[in-house]
Amino acid sequence: MSVLEGGMVLTETVPGALPEQRSRWPFFVCLALLAPIVAYVLVFKVPEWQNDEKLARLEERVSMLPLPPDTEHDLGAAMQGTVGLQSGNSNHCDYLVHMPLLTKLPDAEIARYYESAVIEGVAGGELSGTVYVNPSGSWREGFKGVIVEFFDGGHEAGFDMRCH
Repeated sequence: MSVLEGGMVLTETVPGALPEQRSRWPFFVCLALLAPIVAYVLVFKVPEWQNDEKLARLEERVSMLPLPPDTEHDLGAAMQGTVGLQSGNSNHCDYLVHMPLLTKLPDAEIARYYESAVIEGVAGGELSGTVYVNPSGSWREGFKGVIVEFFDGGHEAGFDMRCH
């Protein structure tokens, strides 16, 4: 230790006593690895999630339709919804909901019921159902299986890769 003329004291430091400066390269490596993942999610997954939400709302509206008389949900098969390219050749999103039912109604009557039923589509338009009758009947006496489809097509695809 030495004293300088102004009363200042100089001290000698041991080389290991100074704090080490941290390297910043791990931070930048992590950032470089995370950036493409975040970009992928923002560009491709967010549009998929948005379209999945639109499909879920459409399924909810279909499930809220009152059933015609002598008709019930087929408990052996659940309602199914699909979003993606369902018709045509490319670059648009289609939404399709299948609702399996069991009915005692004549084919023409159940078809007429769902053709006249109107629900709000994905973009606010009106949709009606199309009925497909299972010709082999059902496992329950007196009932036949039918599938009611609600199709809403031709919407903007965006970056949802299922629609290209």
